[in-house]
Amino acid sequence: MTPKLIALDLDGTLLTSRGNVSERNVASVQAVADAGYHVVIATGRPLHLVTHLADQLGTSVSHVVGTNGSMIGTFPDGQLLRLTGFDIDLAHRAVAAFRLGLPGTGFAVATDAGLAHERGFAERMPAVVDTDPIDDILALGGTEVFKLFAFHDNMSVPALLGAAPALLPETLAATHMGADAIDIGPVAIDKCAGLQWVCELLGVSAADVIAFGDEWNDITMLQWAGRGVAMGNADPRVRAAANEVAPPNTADGVAIVLERLLK
Repeated sequence: MTPKLIALDLDGTLLTSRGNVSERNVASVQAVADAGYHVVIATGRPLHLVTHLADQLGTSVSHVVGTNGSMIGTFPDGQLLRLTGFDIDLAHRAVAAFRLGLPGTGFAVATDAGLAHERGFAERMPAVVDTDPIDDILALGGTEVFKLFAFHDNMSVPALLGAAPALLPETLAATHMGADAIDIGPVAIDKCAGLQWVCELLGVSAADVIAFGDEWNDITMLQWAGRGVAMGNADPRVRAAANEVAPPNTADGVAIVLERLLK
């Protein structure tokens, strides 16, 4: 049989509004895995914020494409297979440009020296941030950046996304992962690129991938996959990029599509 793969975004897609996986979604993911499909999580979250789902998903999921493609690992054991970052000088340039062009912008960053976030960031995240804020993320140090967020109390995410291209170095781009902040990273690294790497590893072609998502950072993945499925709660741009629209995550949209697939 030709290997096939299911790629699942988490927040707003597979997960409920409470951040867990419904029983119906758990059963459907297990069923497609039992039927021979590879199941891969593709998320903006880093690997350590996905491992808590192991109790529900077990070995039905084989890999995680995390931090929007820059971190790839196995599941449920969390073995890191690939980590792609960008030079910290680029992050410093981006932060300086935002602070000059959009005073009041706050930031969070993950580097090879650790994680740092400024006040107001933790409240915007769907998962718990268990470190205290600092006054300036640039004090963290390090040489390589794996994640950079920007947020503003007086600007919406769409407004920040609109302003970002004029402020960022040309090798960096901004996207949205669902939280009330924008996600900044290399132009060439996204969920699609990470998923392509996993598919090459597993011998799966794009035509045999079904990808599910709801946010801007899912668009390239949905367009690349042989079948892109946007959730009913998805941003209009995401729905326009997909081949079909499933019921929302609050109505077990992933399970409904997977159940039909197996029939």
